[in-house]
Amino acid sequence: MPAFATAPNLSHYAKLRISSYREQLRQGDIDSFRADYVHRGKSYNYSIKLSRTPCNYGGHRHWFNCPSCSRRTSVLYRINTYVCRHCTRAAYGSQLEQPIDNLFRRLNAIRARLGWQAGIAHGVGERPKGMHRTTYNKIIWEYMNLMDRLLGAQCKMLNIQRYPHSK
Repeated sequence: MPAFATAPNLSHYAKLRISSYREQLRQGDIDSFRADYVHRGKSYNYSIKLSRTPCNYGGHRHWFNCPSCSRRTSVLYRINTYVCRHCTRAAYGSQLEQPIDNLFRRLNAIRARLGWQAGIAHGVGERPKGMHRTTYNKIIWEYMNLMDRLLGAQCKMLNIQRYPHSK
């Protein structure tokens, strides 16, 4: 990675999810999974062991066993071989966010829920058709509180007094 790049997080790696093999696992009693792929010109071919645990209301749930540490996991990440998130020593993307990034992400999540265009510069949109007014008002209240926190954080970063005429 270049010197200016951010620390790697799990979104930088290809994922192998057990849920994407649900139908194949239901059809038979499988105890391992074959991993055959080419990564950066090198061919990989190895077996990933599977385990399963009983569910409370019947049936069972399948898991990968990490080829490196044997930890039970539902997602493996490809570095060169597939390993669990603990073996990658990478963090989730949200763990590397600054507090202000978290505010922007949460604001955009609310905007997406309301069907508004992403980005706070686009202002407040309309109440979605079919949404109860009380639900909408509750969401708007949260949105405005987040906006207030965001503006306060930006003023603090710029060392600006937010309300210059108040004491």
